[in-house]
Amino acid sequence: MSDSLLRVYQERADRYRAAKKSLTKQLSLNSLLRLVFFLLFAWFVYTAFRQRFEGFALGYALLCIAVFLFWVSRAAVLKQRIAFQQQLILINENEIGIADGKSSCFEDGTEVLRSQGFANDLTIFGKNSLYHVLNRTGSKPGKQKLAAALLMPSLNKQQIEEQQASVKELSDKIHFRQTLLAHTLLLKEEEALPQMMAGLPEKAGKALQQSPWKQLAWIWPMAGVILIGYSIWVDQYNWLLLFTVSGLLLLSLVFGKISLLYNHISKKSYLFTQYAVCFDWICAARLEHPGLQQKQQRLAEAAGAFRKLARLTGVFDLRLSLFSFFVNGLFLSDLICALAYLQWNKRYQSAFKDWFDAMGEMEMLNSIANFQYNHPSFVFPEIVTDQLMINATGLGHPLMKTDTAVCNDFSIGEPARLHLITGSNMSGKSTFLRAVGLNMVLAQSGAPVFAQSFSCRPVRILTSFHHIDSLEESTSYFYAELKCLQTIIQSLAVPEPALVLLDEVMRGTNSTDKHDGTALLIKKIVQQNCLTLIATHDIELGILATEYPGMVENFCFESEVTETGLHFDFRKRNGIAQSKNATYLMKQMGIV
Repeated sequence: MSDSLLRVYQERADRYRAAKKSLTKQLSLNSLLRLVFFLLFAWFVYTAFRQRFEGFALGYALLCIAVFLFWVSRAAVLKQRIAFQQQLILINENEIGIADGKSSCFEDGTEVLRSQGFANDLTIFGKNSLYHVLNRTGSKPGKQKLAAALLMPSLNKQQIEEQQASVKELSDKIHFRQTLLAHTLLLKEEEALPQMMAGLPEKAGKALQQSPWKQLAWIWPMAGVILIGYSIWVDQYNWLLLFTVSGLLLLSLVFGKISLLYNHISKKSYLFTQYAVCFDWICAARLEHPGLQQKQQRLAEAAGAFRKLARLTGVFDLRLSLFSFFVNGLFLSDLICALAYLQWNKRYQSAFKDWFDAMGEMEMLNSIANFQYNHPSFVFPEIVTDQLMINATGLGHPLMKTDTAVCNDFSIGEPARLHLITGSNMSGKSTFLRAVGLNMVLAQSGAPVFAQSFSCRPVRILTSFHHIDSLEESTSYFYAELKCLQTIIQSLAVPEPALVLLDEVMRGTNSTDKHDGTALLIKKIVQQNCLTLIATHDIELGILATEYPGMVENFCFESEVTETGLHFDFRKRNGIAQSKNATYLMKQMGIV
C-alpha cells in the first residue's frame, strides 16, 4: 500500500477517534444530567406527599421525569453513534494493519471452504485467502454474494463489464463505502434473516383475518377510550375493570395464534431499524452507473417498509411489560399488532429476497471497489469472446505484496492451448499456476487483476493440485486424484470453454506409470475446448511439444546453485527445465 493511501486511512481513523471522544464526553454529561433530574423527581415526589399534593410539587415532579426520559432516549442515540464511530475506526485501523502485514479482521470465509475444486486449490477461502483479502461485508447477504461471485465467476462479458464499471465508480467513494460497511457491521441477530426470508407459514394468522376479529380490532379500542373518559368523569372504575378483564379473556382465545406471529419478529426492532438505515444509505447515494441506480430502484421501498416493521415490533414488544395487561385488556393491542403484521407481511414479503439480494450485491461490489482502491496499480482486464485466450504482461500473484512479487508475461491460446511447465522444487511452478487462476477469478468477478495488461475470454476453472486420503471413503491419495481428473474430463464435455490447471499429475504412482498416464491425459485434454497449464517435474513430457506443434508449448522455471547457495529468480522461460536441486537440498539439510 502506498504512503498516500496510508495517510488517508490514518487521517480518517484519527477523525473518527476524535468524534468518538466527543460523543463519549456528551454521554458522560448525559449520565450526570439523568442522575440530577431523577434526584429532583424523587425530591418533588417526596415534597408532594409532605404537602398532601397541594402546590406545584407534583407538576414539577412530572416535568423532571419528562426531562429524565428525554435524556434517557438521548443516551440511547449517543450510544448508537459511539458504536458507529467505533466501527469506522475499526475499518480504517484494519486497512492500516493489513498494510503492516497483519491479517484482515473480517471473516475469511472458512465456513464456505470446500474439500475439492478450484476454491480449495487456489486458496479462495480461509485465512489470508482471496475472500479474506477482498471481504468488506457486514451482512449475511453481502458475505453470501461475495462468496458466490468467487465460487462461480461470471462467464458473461456484459455482466463482467457492468461490474467493472460499478467497481470503478464506487472505488473513489470511500466515505460511502466505509459508512455502508460500518452500518452493516452493526447488524445483530442475523440468524433471524433465514426465518424472515422464509416468510410466515401459509395458515399463520388465517383465523385472525376473519371478519369478527378485524371488526373487534376497531370497535374495542374505541370503546375502551370512551369508557376511560366516562369512568374518569363519574369517578367510578368498576365497569372499566370489567371491560379490561373481558378484553384479556377475548385475547386468550387467540393467544397461541398471536404468539406464533409475535415470535416471528419479537425483540428485533433494532435489527429492522438498522436494515432501514442500510437501505436508506444506499438509496441516498449519488450513483451514476445504470447498474448501481437499478439496485437503488430495487430498494426504493425497503427502508420505509422496515421502519414501519421496527415501529410495529416496538409496540408488539409491550406484551412483555407490566403494562401489557392494561394495554391489551383496554385496547386489544396484541390483536391490532398481529393484524398489522399480517398486512405488512402480505404487502412486502414477496420483495424480501430482491431487497436483500440488492443489498448483498452492493456489499460485494463495495468489497471489490475497496480492493481496487487499495491496489491502484492493478488493471481491469479486457474481456473478449471471439477467441479462447489469456494474454497478460507483468502478471503477479494477487495475494502477494506488489513490491516483492515477481511478475511474468503470459500468453496462451495464441495458438498453443496447452503449456507444459517444468522446473525444480520451489522454483515457482505452483505459484505461477495459482497466480493465473486467481487473476482469472478476479477478472471474471469484475475486479482488477495484478498485471500491467490483461485480456481474456471468460472460462470455467478446473483444477487438480493436491489431494488427501479418505479413510471414511476408503480412498487412497492416488484414487482421489483419479476421481478429480475424471470430474475434469467429464466437465470438458460441455460446450463452455475452460481453464485447466494441473499440478504434478499422477504423483501417487511410480515414475514410468506416472509418465505414461500423464502423456495420455495430455493427449486427451489437447483435443478439448480448453486452455491448460500443467506443472510437472517430468521433463521427458516435453517431447509432446514436437508431437503436437502449435498446440503444446514448453515453459520452465529454473534454479541456480552458486557458492552462496541455491537461488531462484521465479522467472518463466521458454523450453524445458535443465536445473535440479533435490540432491543438493538433501545434502544441505544433512539427510544424505
